[in-house]
Amino acid sequence: MENSSKIVVTVGLSALLTLFVSAAPPCPRAPVPPHHRPSTLPRNALRTLQLDTLQFHERLAWRANAIGWVLLQPNIGVEWTLGRYNWKRWTAGVYARAWWANSDREAPYIVHDLKEVRGEVRRYTHGSGLKRSWFVGAYGGYADFDLKLSRTGQRGEGFVAGLTAGTIAPLYGYPNGSSLDLELSANAGLLFSRVEQYRLQDGRYVVTSQRSAYCFVWTPLSCLVCNDLLRVTLVYRFGPSVADRYRERVTIDETYRLQLSEEALRRDSTEQARQREQLRRRDSLERADYERRYEQQRQQLEKRYLRDSLAQIKRERYEK
Repeated sequence: MENSSKIVVTVGLSALLTLFVSAAPPCPRAPVPPHHRPSTLPRNALRTLQLDTLQFHERLAWRANAIGWVLLQPNIGVEWTLGRYNWKRWTAGVYARAWWANSDREAPYIVHDLKEVRGEVRRYTHGSGLKRSWFVGAYGGYADFDLKLSRTGQRGEGFVAGLTAGTIAPLYGYPNGSSLDLELSANAGLLFSRVEQYRLQDGRYVVTSQRSAYCFVWTPLSCLVCNDLLRVTLVYRFGPSVADRYRERVTIDETYRLQLSEEALRRDSTEQARQREQLRRRDSLERADYERRYEQQRQQLEKRYLRDSLAQIKRERYEK
């Protein structure tokens, strides 16, 4: 119960810290006097509110380590973009996993019991190709472990902290605008824990050494497993994939200028087509009106000619 309470408290604090950092309002800036304002904006300075932005749900991403699921180690993580623009490169996330102990009644030779939750901060950047992105970051969290692959095992609870680095590339795009990315990463960190060593002897576990105070653990098995050395992660994003995010601000501006140019060209083409259609309709109406007036004049002339002919005949009869 004590370990479960610590895990729940750590998850709650990490989630609150992530939401607080992402929701913190920007620092207010002092107004610039009119005589200090530039008359013309620099080439790369656009109105940021007009650039492509991320909605609330598009800043969220779910992640799962495929290696852990293959090894029957359930894990899940959530990542949050710190900033609502596509060029923002910093993210914060929370990751949790559990590897339940063997439920055999007899003491097994291999023991795997691990519960861990951690918080992580990353910075992304694009390489030479725009479809692949690289990242570096730092993490820290709480771990409760019981590991035994040989005759001697270790169990304890403590804290992990270290650095992470890797690469991520788009894998699949969904019709609703979401995307699935593939991430390859490696972690290197330290384990600061209270630990005890035990040994399986005559079907029973016998404690061989015990440390009640927190200290750094240098056992390779505990350090590698608790720090999750290698990860192959599937990342589901509710917004655009990494191919359209974490770019240089200049690239985003140039892309936005191109979109503005295309939109202006489309509007001009639509306006020209509308004007041509109006001109064609006006010409058609004028032609129809001209034909109608021509027909009216012809009918009037025929009636006048007929009246003149009848009047001429009447005069000739009268004169006779």
